[in-house]
Amino acid sequence: MVNGSNVIVVAEKELLESMRSRWLITFTVIFGLLALLISFFGLSGMGVGGYQGFNRVTASLLNLVLYLLPLIALVIGSASIAGEKEAGSLHVLLTQPVSKSEVIIGKFLGLALALTASILAGFGGAGIVIAWKTGTLNITDYLLFVLLSIILALIFLSISLLISVVTSRRSQAVALAILVWFFMILVYDFLAIGVASLQTITIVVPLLFALLLMNPADMVRVLVILKLGGEETFGPTLAVLTRTMSTSSGMVLLSLTLLLWLIIPLACAVYLFSRKQDY
Repeated sequence: MVNGSNVIVVAEKELLESMRSRWLITFTVIFGLLALLISFFGLSGMGVGGYQGFNRVTASLLNLVLYLLPLIALVIGSASIAGEKEAGSLHVLLTQPVSKSEVIIGKFLGLALALTASILAGFGGAGIVIAWKTGTLNITDYLLFVLLSIILALIFLSISLLISVVTSRRSQAVALAILVWFFMILVYDFLAIGVASLQTITIVVPLLFALLLMNPADMVRVLVILKLGGEETFGPTLAVLTRTMSTSSGMVLLSLTLLLWLIIPLACAVYLFSRKQDY
Protein backbone atom coordinates (compact mmCIF):
# COMPACT_ATOMS: atom_id res chain seq x y z
CA MET A 1 0.00 0.00 0.00
CA VAL A 2 1.15 3.51 -0.81
CA ASN A 3 1.13 5.88 2.14
CA GLY A 4 -0.18 9.26 1.00
CA SER A 5 1.63 11.12 3.79
CA ASN A 6 4.99 9.70 2.70
CA VAL A 7 4.27 10.59 -0.92
CA ILE A 8 3.50 14.19 0.09
CA VAL A 9 6.72 14.41 2.13
CA VAL A 10 8.82 13.21 -0.83
CA ALA A 11 6.93 15.53 -3.19
CA GLU A 12 7.54 18.52 -0.90
CA LYS A 13 11.24 17.66 -0.72
CA GLU A 14 11.47 17.43 -4.53
CA LEU A 15 9.51 20.64 -5.00
CA LEU A 16 11.68 22.59 -2.55
CA GLU A 17 14.86 21.29 -4.20
CA SER A 18 13.47 22.29 -7.60
CA MET A 19 12.62 25.78 -6.36
CA ARG A 20 16.16 26.21 -5.06
CA SER A 21 17.77 24.95 -8.25
CA ARG A 22 18.68 27.14 -11.16
CA TRP A 23 16.88 25.09 -13.80
CA LEU A 24 13.43 26.13 -12.59
CA ILE A 25 14.20 29.85 -12.62
CA THR A 26 16.07 29.66 -15.93
CA PHE A 27 13.34 27.65 -17.60
CA THR A 28 10.57 29.92 -16.32
CA VAL A 29 12.35 33.08 -17.50
CA ILE A 30 13.27 31.69 -20.94
CA PHE A 31 9.91 30.07 -21.58
CA GLY A 32 7.97 33.09 -20.34
CA LEU A 33 10.07 35.53 -22.36
CA LEU A 34 9.72 33.52 -25.58
CA ALA A 35 5.97 33.06 -25.12
CA LEU A 36 5.55 36.77 -24.38
CA LEU A 37 7.60 37.85 -27.41
CA ILE A 38 5.77 35.47 -29.75
CA SER A 39 2.40 36.73 -28.52
CA PHE A 40 3.23 40.43 -28.55
CA PHE A 41 5.15 40.71 -31.81
CA GLY A 42 2.99 38.10 -33.53
CA LEU A 43 -0.24 39.98 -32.91
CA SER A 44 1.26 43.47 -33.27
CA GLY A 45 3.14 42.61 -36.44
CA MET A 46 0.07 41.24 -38.17
CA GLY A 47 -2.10 44.08 -37.03
CA VAL A 48 -4.96 41.73 -36.16
CA GLY A 49 -7.00 41.57 -33.02
CA GLY A 50 -9.51 38.86 -33.81
CA TYR A 51 -9.76 35.12 -33.83
CA GLN A 52 -7.52 34.71 -36.87
CA GLY A 53 -4.68 36.50 -35.13
CA PHE A 54 -5.20 34.41 -32.01
CA ASN A 55 -5.00 31.20 -34.07
CA ARG A 56 -1.75 32.23 -35.73
CA VAL A 57 -0.07 33.19 -32.49
CA THR A 58 -1.25 30.00 -30.77
CA ALA A 59 0.18 27.98 -33.66
CA SER A 60 3.54 29.69 -33.08
CA LEU A 61 3.30 29.01 -29.34
CA LEU A 62 2.48 25.38 -30.18
CA ASN A 63 5.84 24.98 -31.92
CA LEU A 64 7.58 26.41 -28.85
CA VAL A 65 5.71 23.99 -26.60
CA LEU A 66 6.36 20.91 -28.76
CA TYR A 67 10.10 21.49 -28.90
CA LEU A 68 10.93 22.99 -25.51
CA LEU A 69 8.62 21.35 -22.95
CA PRO A 70 9.45 17.69 -23.76
CA LEU A 71 13.18 18.45 -23.70
CA ILE A 72 13.02 20.21 -20.32
CA ALA A 73 10.81 17.52 -18.78
CA LEU A 74 13.02 14.71 -20.06
CA VAL A 75 16.25 16.28 -18.82
CA ILE A 76 15.10 17.20 -15.32
CA GLY A 77 13.25 13.94 -14.73
CA SER A 78 15.96 11.67 -16.08
CA ALA A 79 18.54 13.22 -13.76
CA SER A 80 16.34 12.79 -10.68
CA ILE A 81 16.76 9.15 -9.63
CA ALA A 82 19.99 8.53 -11.55
CA GLY A 83 21.58 11.64 -10.03
CA GLU A 84 20.75 10.53 -6.51
CA LYS A 85 22.05 7.02 -7.24
CA GLU A 86 25.36 8.46 -8.37
CA ALA A 87 25.60 10.85 -5.42
CA GLY A 88 24.66 8.16 -2.89
CA SER A 89 21.78 10.19 -1.45
CA LEU A 90 19.19 7.73 -2.78
CA HIS A 91 20.45 5.06 -0.37
CA VAL A 92 20.03 7.50 2.52
CA LEU A 93 16.48 8.32 1.41
CA LEU A 94 15.55 4.64 1.21
CA THR A 95 16.74 4.04 4.80
CA GLN A 96 13.83 6.22 5.90
CA PRO A 97 10.38 4.70 6.52
CA VAL A 98 9.32 5.24 2.92
CA SER A 99 8.73 2.64 0.20
CA LYS A 100 10.27 2.72 -3.25
CA SER A 101 6.86 3.23 -4.83
CA GLU A 102 6.29 6.25 -2.64
CA VAL A 103 9.66 7.67 -3.67
CA ILE A 104 8.86 7.48 -7.39
CA ILE A 105 5.31 8.81 -7.04
CA GLY A 106 6.46 11.58 -4.69
CA LYS A 107 9.26 12.63 -7.01
CA PHE A 108 6.87 12.69 -9.94
CA LEU A 109 4.37 14.86 -8.06
CA GLY A 110 7.05 17.26 -6.83
CA LEU A 111 8.61 17.71 -10.25
CA ALA A 112 5.15 17.91 -11.84
CA LEU A 113 4.17 20.76 -9.53
CA ALA A 114 7.42 22.60 -10.29
CA LEU A 115 6.98 22.18 -14.05
CA THR A 116 3.32 23.18 -13.92
CA ALA A 117 4.12 26.33 -11.94
CA SER A 118 6.81 27.27 -14.47
CA ILE A 119 4.50 26.70 -17.44
CA LEU A 120 1.69 28.73 -15.87
CA ALA A 121 4.09 31.55 -15.05
CA GLY A 122 5.46 31.47 -18.59
CA PHE A 123 2.05 31.47 -20.22
CA GLY A 124 0.74 34.15 -17.86
CA GLY A 125 2.36 37.04 -19.70
CA ALA A 126 1.41 35.61 -23.07
CA GLY A 127 -2.19 35.21 -21.89
CA ILE A 128 -2.34 38.84 -20.82
CA VAL A 129 -1.09 39.99 -24.22
CA ILE A 130 -3.54 37.74 -26.08
CA ALA A 131 -6.46 38.93 -23.92
CA TRP A 132 -5.39 42.55 -24.47
CA LYS A 133 -5.13 42.18 -28.25
CA THR A 134 -8.00 39.78 -29.00
CA GLY A 135 -10.33 40.22 -26.03
CA THR A 136 -11.66 37.57 -23.67
CA LEU A 137 -13.46 35.74 -26.49
CA ASN A 138 -10.60 33.27 -26.90
CA ILE A 139 -9.79 32.63 -23.24
CA THR A 140 -11.36 29.13 -23.26
CA ASP A 141 -9.28 28.03 -26.26
CA TYR A 142 -6.15 29.49 -24.69
CA LEU A 143 -6.77 27.74 -21.38
CA LEU A 144 -7.28 24.44 -23.22
CA PHE A 145 -3.98 25.02 -25.03
CA VAL A 146 -2.21 25.65 -21.70
CA LEU A 147 -3.79 22.50 -20.23
CA LEU A 148 -2.61 20.37 -23.16
CA SER A 149 0.88 21.88 -22.77
CA ILE A 150 0.97 20.85 -19.11
CA ILE A 151 -0.24 17.35 -19.95
CA LEU A 152 2.48 17.03 -22.61
CA ALA A 153 5.14 18.09 -20.11
CA LEU A 154 3.87 15.60 -17.51
CA ILE A 155 3.85 12.75 -20.04
CA PHE A 156 7.49 13.33 -20.89
CA LEU A 157 8.26 13.70 -17.17
CA SER A 158 6.73 10.26 -16.65
CA ILE A 159 8.92 8.86 -19.46
CA SER A 160 11.98 10.56 -17.98
CA LEU A 161 11.51 8.91 -14.58
CA LEU A 162 11.44 5.52 -16.30
CA ILE A 163 14.70 6.46 -18.03
CA SER A 164 16.18 7.53 -14.69
CA VAL A 165 15.25 4.21 -13.07
CA VAL A 166 16.84 2.02 -15.77
CA THR A 167 20.13 3.97 -15.87
CA SER A 168 22.80 4.10 -13.21
CA ARG A 169 24.49 7.46 -13.84
CA ARG A 170 23.24 10.97 -14.47
CA SER A 171 25.19 11.32 -17.72
CA GLN A 172 23.69 8.09 -19.08
CA ALA A 173 20.18 9.18 -18.13
CA VAL A 174 20.47 12.63 -19.70
CA ALA A 175 22.05 11.22 -22.88
CA LEU A 176 19.24 8.66 -23.25
CA ALA A 177 16.63 11.36 -22.53
CA ILE A 178 18.03 13.60 -25.28
CA LEU A 179 18.06 10.62 -27.66
CA VAL A 180 14.39 9.94 -26.89
CA TRP A 181 13.58 13.63 -27.47
CA PHE A 182 15.48 13.64 -30.76
CA PHE A 183 13.59 10.60 -32.04
CA MET A 184 10.09 11.49 -30.81
CA ILE A 185 10.17 15.20 -31.67
CA LEU A 186 12.42 15.40 -34.74
CA VAL A 187 12.91 12.02 -36.45
CA TYR A 188 9.36 10.79 -35.88
CA ASP A 189 7.83 13.50 -38.06
CA PHE A 190 10.00 12.46 -41.01
CA LEU A 191 8.67 8.93 -40.61
CA ALA A 192 5.11 10.28 -40.66
CA ILE A 193 5.88 12.37 -43.77
CA GLY A 194 7.23 9.27 -45.49
CA VAL A 195 4.06 7.33 -44.70
CA ALA A 196 1.87 10.26 -45.83
CA SER A 197 3.62 10.26 -49.21
CA LEU A 198 2.35 6.75 -49.98
CA GLN A 199 -0.24 6.61 -52.74
CA THR A 200 -2.65 4.02 -51.29
CA ILE A 201 -5.12 5.83 -49.02
CA THR A 202 -6.39 2.60 -47.46
CA ILE A 203 -2.87 1.97 -46.15
CA VAL A 204 -1.88 5.56 -45.35
CA VAL A 205 -4.79 6.43 -43.04
CA PRO A 206 -4.46 3.42 -40.64
CA LEU A 207 -0.67 3.76 -40.55
CA LEU A 208 -0.79 7.48 -39.79
CA PHE A 209 -3.45 6.95 -37.13
CA ALA A 210 -1.25 4.28 -35.49
CA LEU A 211 1.79 6.57 -35.67
CA LEU A 212 -0.27 9.39 -34.16
CA LEU A 213 -1.28 7.30 -31.15
CA MET A 214 2.34 6.24 -30.58
CA ASN A 215 3.60 9.81 -30.11
CA PRO A 216 2.05 12.09 -27.44
CA ALA A 217 3.62 15.20 -28.98
CA ASP A 218 1.83 14.55 -32.27
CA MET A 219 -1.45 13.94 -30.44
CA VAL A 220 -1.19 17.29 -28.67
CA ARG A 221 -0.36 18.98 -31.98
CA VAL A 222 -3.41 17.44 -33.66
CA LEU A 223 -5.75 18.27 -30.76
CA VAL A 224 -4.66 21.93 -30.77
CA ILE A 225 -4.95 22.22 -34.56
CA LEU A 226 -8.42 20.67 -34.57
CA LYS A 227 -9.54 22.91 -31.72
CA LEU A 228 -8.36 25.99 -33.64
CA GLY A 229 -10.25 24.88 -36.74
CA GLY A 230 -7.17 24.10 -38.79
CA GLU A 231 -8.41 20.86 -40.37
CA GLU A 232 -7.25 22.05 -43.78
CA THR A 233 -3.67 21.64 -42.50
CA PHE A 234 -3.98 17.89 -43.06
CA GLY A 235 -4.97 18.34 -46.70
CA PRO A 236 -7.67 16.64 -48.80
CA THR A 237 -5.71 13.38 -48.98
CA LEU A 238 -6.13 12.83 -45.25
CA ALA A 239 -9.75 13.99 -45.11
CA VAL A 240 -10.84 10.58 -43.79
CA LEU A 241 -8.31 10.72 -40.96
CA THR A 242 -9.31 14.31 -40.14
CA ARG A 243 -13.00 13.42 -39.97
CA THR A 244 -12.22 10.47 -37.69
CA MET A 245 -10.18 12.58 -35.28
CA SER A 246 -12.72 15.43 -35.30
CA THR A 247 -15.57 13.25 -34.03
CA SER A 248 -16.39 12.93 -30.34
CA SER A 249 -15.18 9.32 -30.31
CA GLY A 250 -11.93 10.37 -31.99
CA MET A 251 -11.32 13.09 -29.40
CA VAL A 252 -12.08 10.65 -26.58
CA LEU A 253 -9.64 8.10 -28.05
CA LEU A 254 -6.88 10.70 -28.30
CA SER A 255 -7.54 11.89 -24.74
CA LEU A 256 -7.54 8.36 -23.30
CA THR A 257 -4.34 7.52 -25.17
CA LEU A 258 -2.68 10.62 -23.71
CA LEU A 259 -3.76 9.44 -20.25
CA LEU A 260 -2.21 6.03 -20.90
CA TRP A 261 1.01 7.71 -22.03
CA LEU A 262 1.05 9.49 -18.67
CA ILE A 263 0.27 6.44 -16.51
CA ILE A 264 2.11 3.53 -18.16
CA PRO A 265 5.72 4.86 -18.07
CA LEU A 266 5.24 5.98 -14.46
CA ALA A 267 3.77 2.59 -13.52
CA CYS A 268 6.72 0.84 -15.21
CA ALA A 269 9.14 3.09 -13.31
CA VAL A 270 7.42 2.23 -10.01
CA TYR A 271 7.50 -1.51 -10.82
CA LEU A 272 11.15 -1.63 -11.92
CA PHE A 273 12.35 0.58 -9.08
CA SER A 274 10.49 -1.55 -6.50
CA ARG A 275 12.13 -4.76 -7.77
CA LYS A 276 15.70 -3.44 -7.78
CA GLN A 277 17.77 -4.24 -4.72
CA ASP A 278 21.09 -2.52 -5.54
CA TYR A 279 20.50 0.82 -3.83
